[in-house]
Amino acid sequence: MLTAIRRHEGTKHWIETYRSLDDGQSWALDTVPAADLGAGNPASLIRLADGRLCLTYGHRAAPFSIKARLSRDGGRTWDREIILRQDGGGRDLGYPRSVQRPDGKVVTVYYFWDQKTGPERDIAATIWDPS
Repeated sequence: MLTAIRRHEGTKHWIETYRSLDDGQSWALDTVPAADLGAGNPASLIRLADGRLCLTYGHRAAPFSIKARLSRDGGRTWDREIILRQDGGGRDLGYPRSVQRPDGKVVTVYYFWDQKTGPERDIAATIWDPS
């Protein structure tokens, strides 16, 4: 089992992953899949149908955005960032949740501050192909 959590100390912000080898009875720090993601970065982690892990998160530093990373080895290493959206009007965005559709595409839902229509926040979604 693997989980991703948001961490911060002072001005440093990052996502850490923790792994459990005993069905959640105990957890140990595993890796840091996406360091220095700006202030904030709440994350969501799902397993895709092909076994890869999909991490989505809000990037709360300019350019304000929603991003994803994929892992082919259970979270030990992570591919380059995938930009799902980068037109945010400020750092008040994020908290993504993702699900994979039967056709293989991923739907990522999040709250967002759009720089064109803000400062109101809205619930938005991006449908994207992780292949």
